[in-house]
Amino acid sequence: MVRQTLMMMLLLLALPAQAVQTAQAVFAGGSFWVMERLFAEQDGVLATEAGWMKSGSRHLRRQVVRVEYDPRILSYGDLLTLYWAAVDAFDGEGQFCDRGPEFSPAIYVRGSLQQKWAQQSRARLTLQHDRAIRVRLLPEGTFESAPARHQQYHRQHPLLYGGYRRMCGYPAGERFSLQALAGGPLATSAR
Repeated sequence: MVRQTLMMMLLLLALPAQAVQTAQAVFAGGSFWVMERLFAEQDGVLATEAGWMKSGSRHLRRQVVRVEYDPRILSYGDLLTLYWAAVDAFDGEGQFCDRGPEFSPAIYVRGSLQQKWAQQSRARLTLQHDRAIRVRLLPEGTFESAPARHQQYHRQHPLLYGGYRRMCGYPAGERFSLQALAGGPLATSAR
């Protein structure tokens, strides 16, 4: 009996752990430092990476954050809720003090489901404010990772990051929580 139990335990240890099905989303909302901090410590976010994205030859290269998340814990709709709360959706020329094409807001969609959710959330915001939303919805393009000095900048240089965010006028995204935003006009669920 003991031998059988030991053999069973060894077999269970030898089996590969069930892989977590992850998903990715890419957002441009001004500084990739600020966008990365917005998503980095949310429950269900497994990894964030700052970088640049360009989708096709006619589109601009923007600072972005690529978010890897567990859709069983955090939905794409939840990520959109956080994004819309953190950006100035009416400013297509940059975000806060960061001006120019590299800082212009965009949601890079991967597949038809992300496209549908991004369109619906943008339409809801347009109806709520009766103003044109200047955030572009673009197909996901080639991601270029930023150098290590830009990754997790809020952790590497917390005082510099905090000063930059405040001086530039970005909202305190680290204070955004899905619980605080739940039930609001932008709350979505793509689970």
